[in-house]
Amino acid sequence: MEKLSAQELKLLQSKNPEQYIENSIKSKLPSGRKAYMARLWMDKTGYSVEDIQRARNRNPYWKEKKMNGSPERNYQRRIDHDYSRGRTGAAVWDEETIKEFIALNKKDKAGRYIRKDFELAKHFKSTIAAIQHYRRKHNMTIRILDASRETPSVKKVYDYICMSEQILRTMLKQKGGKKR
Repeated sequence: MEKLSAQELKLLQSKNPEQYIENSIKSKLPSGRKAYMARLWMDKTGYSVEDIQRARNRNPYWKEKKMNGSPERNYQRRIDHDYSRGRTGAAVWDEETIKEFIALNKKDKAGRYIRKDFELAKHFKSTIAAIQHYRRKHNMTIRILDASRETPSVKKVYDYICMSEQILRTMLKQKGGKKR
């Protein structure tokens, strides 16, 4: 085995992913070498890439790095994916459109949306904000129906989605629906 530097040994001696991330941040090793050391460390300890990613996402340094520029990125994303073409109220959310939205707004087994916000915005010639609004209403509706032990049919979901968010929130609190 090759001879390792003091910094590399310190990385290898990390006891858990959190400590590994801290040592990696303090280390002056180049990124390629850190990647190699990460592979050695995972082989030695049995931790996985997911463990390292989880620790990294919880680390204050990386949280701050990730959030740096977040408002600007979100603003740019909204501009880039505004399919309303600047028209106010571009999409007409009538019964047919809402029922189509209900059909397209599906999640996979892991609970992630199959279609991203911008894909639905493009499909409905709308904005991401409008899609997020209807997704919030859809999620609250499903939670209300779950709390009532009712099966969510398209008709029932449509009836609830036509209500305001505030009314849905109040109903959800009354029913005691839990956040997912």
